Amino acid sequence: MSVTDRISIELDRLTAAVTRLEAAMDAHGRRIGADQTALQGELRELRTSHAALQAEARTVTSRIDAVIGRLRSVAEA
Repeated sequence: MSVTDRISIELDRLTAAVTRLEAAMDAHGRRIGADQTALQGELRELRTSHAALQAEARTVTSRIDAVIGRLRSVAEA
């Protein structure tokens, strides 16, 4: 086998390796994008849930304050 043939074979192997590397990088980029999209959706859901829980906490706090007020009125009477 001549030097030229060996160089040609090695260049073909290098080209194939680079192609595989590029494909792996593309696949990895797509997975990262999908992960980011999923995380953004989860964050939106958590924010919505958090807002609902805050509203519920305000309602409960208001009711507790009202009960405390009535108990004070009864205790003072």
